[in-house]
Amino acid sequence: MGVPFREIEMGPVGSRLPGGVVASAHAIDAGVLVQFGAGSATFLPDWLRDNCQCPECRILQTDERRWQPWTEPIAPVVSSVEVLDGHLQIGWASGHQSTYGPSDWEKIRTTSARGSWKARLWSAGYQIERFDHHQSIDDQITRRAMLESLRRDGAVVITGSPTEPGTVIGLLRSLGLTMRDSSLGLIFDVKLDPAGYNIAFTAEEVPPHNDNAQYSHPPSGQVLAMLVNEAQGGNSVVVDGWSVLDKLNRDHPDAVDVLSRVEVGFRQYSTEADAFTRAPLVVRDRAGRFVHLRFSNQLMQPLSFDDSDLAAWYRAYRLLGAAISDPANHVSFRLEAGDTLFVNGYRVLHARTAYQPDGPRHLQDVYYEFDDVHSHLAQMSGEANNAMVASTS
Repeated sequence: MGVPFREIEMGPVGSRLPGGVVASAHAIDAGVLVQFGAGSATFLPDWLRDNCQCPECRILQTDERRWQPWTEPIAPVVSSVEVLDGHLQIGWASGHQSTYGPSDWEKIRTTSARGSWKARLWSAGYQIERFDHHQSIDDQITRRAMLESLRRDGAVVITGSPTEPGTVIGLLRSLGLTMRDSSLGLIFDVKLDPAGYNIAFTAEEVPPHNDNAQYSHPPSGQVLAMLVNEAQGGNSVVVDGWSVLDKLNRDHPDAVDVLSRVEVGFRQYSTEADAFTRAPLVVRDRAGRFVHLRFSNQLMQPLSFDDSDLAAWYRAYRLLGAAISDPANHVSFRLEAGDTLFVNGYRVLHARTAYQPDGPRHLQDVYYEFDDVHSHLAQMSGEANNAMVASTS
């Protein structure tokens, strides 16, 4: 792939639990210092009490919490600390006893690290990975590689898909991806329509955007399935929005701050539906990592004329829009009949060059939940099953 890229660690904030059995432990002012075979960690009494794995504190059948921290009006107080046969035993001033054995630590270690993954940020010249339709469905190794690439890059193309209208539904069901219906329908048919309510129904260039900006909680994944493409032009373009924001934040952090703060209205409507919401263009997690770029210039509505951040917002919006429109951030390719593009709808923007309506062109959009990608990869790697086995051992 030869193109420089940057990788970002995504997932929970904080250190992983050390591995190995408990060798020693004692109470200190900050809590309980525990020495494991591969390092040490200091635990807050609240955290230890909340993560007690005993049948009084957990519903073992369902692996759900029974203990409710607010049932004790003050923070729990440690009255004794012992280590017996590698098991940490905590006595509480309330009279409760907690024991943490190797399987308990493994379960906590696995579940607290759940959701750790790497996002690869890319720009022009990057090759979006391609996978065969039948192998993605029937071969577990190919399916896992496809889902890993989709999570890492935010986009993949599946080739050789059926081209009959509606068959994309079967593909998503085979991959176990939950689809999102809406007032616009489960399938969004994109083809030339002189009466269409959206720019996608024209032969014009469609600028980079992500769909459904008009919803408070838009679908986090999108599939674009090409059924027929016999028109000249109409190349697909994808933009890594997180990569654009990463560069913008390094050069103009104030711009990203205002884009994260100012709520913008978005509206999409037809004769059957009228959807509207207000939300910032940029959402970051507590570590400052980008988790959602909402960008659709064509659906944006007027901001308040006297908003105190208006001038700063327009300066920032120009910078963001110019970067998104810059070919240096574009990966362009032609979707042929049977090609299906999967994207992370909170990250990757898609676009289309103008085309000549000299031949049929029919694409179908379906939306899904990107959480399912994380879920299936956790099951494939054994994370989910290991946690359940540990909870019942």
